[in-house]
Amino acid sequence: MPQHSADNPVRIAIIGAGAVSDYHHVPAIRLDPRSRLVAVCDASRELLEKRKSDWSCDRLTTDFQAVCADENVDAVIIATPNFTHREIVLAAAEHGKHVMCEKPLALNAAEVREMYAACQSAGVVHMTAFTYRFAPSMRYLRHLAHSGALGELRHFRSQRFLDWPETSWGWRQYKKQAGAGDLFDMTIHRIDFAIDLLGPLQSLCGAVARFAPRTKTTDGRDCPPSDVDDWSSLIAEVHSGATGVWEGTTLAKGYGFNGFGHEWAEINGSLASAVYRLHLPNQLMLGKTGQDLAPVDVP
Repeated sequence: MPQHSADNPVRIAIIGAGAVSDYHHVPAIRLDPRSRLVAVCDASRELLEKRKSDWSCDRLTTDFQAVCADENVDAVIIATPNFTHREIVLAAAEHGKHVMCEKPLALNAAEVREMYAACQSAGVVHMTAFTYRFAPSMRYLRHLAHSGALGELRHFRSQRFLDWPETSWGWRQYKKQAGAGDLFDMTIHRIDFAIDLLGPLQSLCGAVARFAPRTKTTDGRDCPPSDVDDWSSLIAEVHSGATGVWEGTTLAKGYGFNGFGHEWAEINGSLASAVYRLHLPNQLMLGKTGQDLAPVDVP
C-alpha cells in the first residue's frame, strides 16, 4: 500500500451526504492533510447542491456505482440507510476501494459475512464507523484498561438515554429497512465500547420493547406504525471473565441535554473505576477505594 502524505492524499468519496457525514466524516477528513474529499454521492440532488458549497466539493453524483468505479477514488465512506449498505460495500470491494461503512453494517449477520468476505477477498482495508472509539477520553479509558491501571477488569456498564420526539423515524422505524431500532442505532456503539475495552463477548441475553407507535410524521401525516425497538437491555459475559450490562432508550423524558442525552459508560476494576461521558470528550471520571469518582482531564 502506498505511503500517503499531503502531496499524495487518500482520495475519499462520501456516499450518503446527510447529517452523520456532515457532523463526523467531513470534519475528520479535514483534520488530516493525508486525506482529501474528492467526490460526494447522494440520492438527493437538492442535498448534493447544498453540500457543494458546504463541503467545497464539485464532483457530485447520484450514482454510487460510478463512484465505486472511479479511478480517482481510493476509498469510500458509506453513510446511507442501513438497507443499502450491503450493495454499496460489495460494489466498492469489487472495484478495489477501501471501505468505511456506518453501523449497523447490514440488516443481519448473513449480509455482514458476505460483505466481510468480499472485502477480504479484494484485499481492501475495511472497517465499521464506530467513531466514538476515537474520542480522546475513550482512547484514554482504553489505555487505562489495557495498561493495568484499573486492575483486573470486572464490570462494564452502559446507559444511553435520549428524549426523542415520538413522531415517525422514517425508514429507521421499519425492520426491513433498519434491521432494529435503538439496539442498532445507539446501543450498538456501546457494545463496541465493551468489546474494544474488554475483548470478545462469550454469551449474551437481553430484551427489546417498543412503546411509541410513531404513526404520525413530523408534519402530522399518517404513516404505518413502527415495528422496531425504542428500548433495549442486554447482559453479557466476556471471555476474559468480566461482565457487561447495557440499557438504551429514546423515550427517557427530560434527558435532552442539548441533544447529547445521557451517556454513561463505566468500567469497574479491582483497583479503580473509570467513566466515559459522550458530551465530555476530553475528560474521564476516575476513582479508587476511599476516593469518590472525580473528573480527570485526558493527558
